Amino acid sequence: MRSRRIPRWRLLTWVILAFNLGMLLWLVVALDAAGEGGQRCGGELCRDAVDLGSSTAAWLVIFFWLAGVVLLGIAWFATHRTEGPRGRHRR
Repeated sequence: MRSRRIPRWRLLTWVILAFNLGMLLWLVVALDAAGEGGQRCGGELCRDAVDLGSSTAAWLVIFFWLAGVVLLGIAWFATHRTEGPRGRHRR
């Protein structure tokens, strides 16, 4: 019987995964709240303001998401272990 070996990910890999899931959740919640805000308005001017605010908020979340992924990606690559002279990972 062959045993399956679960890959051992680095801590920073888990941080990147958690960050992406958190940002996705934040984007979904922000867009859901924006949709509910437009239902509370009575006039067209109010709905237009909510639409502008919600699109601005969504782009802001996407900007923070991309900036965070770039910074975490740079940190991930900078801390990547390289192979030593005998083909083993340095510890």
